[in-house]
Amino acid sequence: MIAYHGTTVGNISMLKPFDNPHSSLKFPCVYLSTSKALSAIYIWNKPYKWMTFEIQEDGLPAYNESFKNGLYEFYNGVKGYIYTCESDFEFDSNTNIKCAVISKNAVPIKAVENIENAYEQILQYEQQGQIKINRFEELSDEQINKNRNMVIGTIKKLKLVKGEHPLSNFVKEKFPVYWDEALSTS
Repeated sequence: MIAYHGTTVGNISMLKPFDNPHSSLKFPCVYLSTSKALSAIYIWNKPYKWMTFEIQEDGLPAYNESFKNGLYEFYNGVKGYIYTCESDFEFDSNTNIKCAVISKNAVPIKAVENIENAYEQILQYEQQGQIKINRFEELSDEQINKNRNMVIGTIKKLKLVKGEHPLSNFVKEKFPVYWDEALSTS
């Protein structure tokens, strides 16, 4: 099976298993995607993760902006790599991502694509029909409410109001109304 791994880490020939404390998997593994477009979402250079995407019923990844120009803010100017790998990968339903695959063993890299600007690459995938971008200003009331619940849930779950988590400043700045709401209901 062919799978992809997006990252800002270059000059590697092997993807090695690692423990991810934010993962639903409680063992070291290599995380990959059967969707090359989705792997571009993982080309990330922030000290925290805020990836608001889902896999639609038709299998197409959809990135959901949780604030205006979110895609641009996170990905514009970010350089990275998409590694192509081929192996007998496993699906693990605990990842909660339909096109995610894993390997508990090191995975050799078959090919690498240099990504000069992750934002432009994601837009190119959108134009090719490989990913859907749900821009903030186009979200339905239902999607906005879903975002609200997700943000407030994240604030409470990670105890962001204490200010110790890398996400704290970001969430407080981008979602001040939700921040205040979470404080008032804690």
